[in-house]
Amino acid sequence: MMTQANMTQAKQPADPTPPTLEGKLALLRKLRDELGSGDTIRRLFFGDLEPIALQPGGADTVVHLYNKANDVTIAYCVSYDVFLAARKGRVTEFDPAEIK
Repeated sequence: MMTQANMTQAKQPADPTPPTLEGKLALLRKLRDELGSGDTIRRLFFGDLEPIALQPGGADTVVHLYNKANDVTIAYCVSYDVFLAARKGRVTEFDPAEIK
């Protein structure tokens, strides 16, 4: 028998956010260079991204966003709102081949 509580639970979609850092980075790598993948960066690391460096690359300038909670730096192209690369630690310069 379907109760009110069961109906409410059935309507709520599962949380698509990967629970681990490895899962989050795997999802971002699948979306590399896709327009709008910056939205996924913001969703996965909501409220905990600190810009720490700028570097030429991508379509113009790449911003390095540091996530202190996971100790990971993400290279992000602002011109096209795309994820380019990620590396553990606080990284102020990526290899230019990684972020072209």
